[in-house]
Amino acid sequence: MRYSVEMPPIANLEALEYKLRKRGFKQEDVYHHECPSCRENAVRVYAISGKLGGRDIRVCLACGVTTSFRAVAGMEGRAQDDGFDLDQFLK
Repeated sequence: MRYSVEMPPIANLEALEYKLRKRGFKQEDVYHHECPSCRENAVRVYAISGKLGGRDIRVCLACGVTTSFRAVAGMEGRAQDDGFDLDQFLK
Protein backbone atom coordinates (compact mmCIF):
# COMPACT_ATOMS: atom_id res chain seq x y z
CA MET A 1 0.00 0.00 0.00
CA ARG A 2 1.25 3.42 -0.89
CA TYR A 3 0.27 6.25 1.41
CA SER A 4 1.67 9.73 1.76
CA VAL A 5 0.75 11.99 4.65
CA GLU A 6 2.69 14.88 3.12
CA MET A 7 0.36 15.34 0.14
CA PRO A 8 -3.21 14.58 1.20
CA PRO A 9 -6.02 15.44 -1.21
CA ILE A 10 -7.52 17.57 1.59
CA ALA A 11 -6.76 21.16 0.56
CA ASN A 12 -5.47 22.28 3.97
CA LEU A 13 -5.46 19.57 6.60
CA GLU A 14 -4.30 21.90 9.39
CA ALA A 15 -7.17 24.31 8.71
CA LEU A 16 -9.65 21.42 8.60
CA GLU A 17 -8.44 20.07 11.94
CA TYR A 18 -8.52 23.57 13.46
CA LYS A 19 -12.17 24.02 12.40
CA LEU A 20 -13.11 20.60 13.78
CA ARG A 21 -11.37 21.29 17.11
CA LYS A 22 -13.09 24.68 17.30
CA ARG A 23 -16.43 22.83 17.09
CA GLY A 24 -15.43 20.39 19.84
CA PHE A 25 -14.28 17.45 17.72
CA LYS A 26 -11.18 15.53 18.74
CA GLN A 27 -9.21 12.94 16.83
CA GLU A 28 -10.58 9.68 18.24
CA ASP A 29 -7.27 7.81 18.16
CA VAL A 30 -3.81 8.08 16.65
CA TYR A 31 -4.32 5.17 14.25
CA HIS A 32 -5.36 5.43 10.63
CA HIS A 33 -8.23 3.16 9.65
CA GLU A 34 -8.96 1.44 6.35
CA CYS A 35 -10.93 3.46 3.83
CA PRO A 36 -13.89 1.55 2.35
CA SER A 37 -13.40 3.37 -0.97
CA CYS A 38 -9.68 3.09 -1.70
CA ARG A 39 -8.69 0.38 0.82
CA GLU A 40 -5.74 2.45 2.12
CA ASN A 41 -5.08 2.79 5.85
CA ALA A 42 -5.51 6.54 5.70
CA VAL A 43 -8.77 7.41 7.49
CA ARG A 44 -8.69 9.76 10.46
CA VAL A 45 -11.69 9.69 12.78
CA TYR A 46 -12.81 12.85 14.57
CA ALA A 47 -15.54 12.51 17.19
CA ILE A 48 -17.72 14.53 19.51
CA SER A 49 -20.19 13.16 22.04
CA GLY A 50 -22.54 14.46 24.67
CA LYS A 51 -25.60 13.52 26.69
CA LEU A 52 -27.88 13.67 23.66
CA GLY A 53 -25.67 11.70 21.31
CA GLY A 54 -22.72 12.49 19.12
CA ARG A 55 -21.16 12.47 15.70
CA ASP A 56 -18.02 11.09 14.17
CA ILE A 57 -16.47 12.31 10.96
CA ARG A 58 -14.14 10.09 8.96
CA VAL A 59 -11.73 11.72 6.51
CA CYS A 60 -9.57 9.66 4.15
CA LEU A 61 -6.21 11.32 3.60
CA ALA A 62 -5.51 9.15 0.54
CA CYS A 63 -8.63 9.66 -1.59
CA GLY A 64 -10.48 12.50 0.18
CA VAL A 65 -13.73 10.60 0.86
CA THR A 66 -15.52 11.99 3.93
CA THR A 67 -18.32 10.26 5.81
CA SER A 68 -20.22 11.12 8.97
CA PHE A 69 -22.15 9.03 11.45
CA ARG A 70 -24.64 10.28 14.03
CA ALA A 71 -25.18 8.52 17.35
CA VAL A 72 -28.28 8.65 19.52
CA ALA A 73 -28.25 9.26 23.27
CA GLY A 74 -26.31 6.61 25.13
CA MET A 75 -24.28 5.82 22.01
CA GLU A 76 -26.41 2.68 21.56
CA GLY A 77 -26.64 2.89 17.80
CA ARG A 78 -25.39 5.04 14.99
CA ALA A 79 -26.46 5.80 11.47
CA GLN A 80 -24.59 7.19 8.50
CA ASP A 81 -25.52 10.76 7.67
CA ASP A 82 -26.25 10.43 3.93
CA GLY A 83 -25.49 13.53 1.91
CA PHE A 84 -23.02 14.85 4.49
CA ASP A 85 -20.93 17.72 3.10
CA LEU A 86 -17.91 18.56 5.25
CA ASP A 87 -17.41 21.99 3.67
CA GLN A 88 -21.00 22.99 4.41
CA PHE A 89 -20.76 21.56 7.93
CA LEU A 90 -17.66 23.63 8.72
CA LYS A 91 -19.03 26.96 7.43
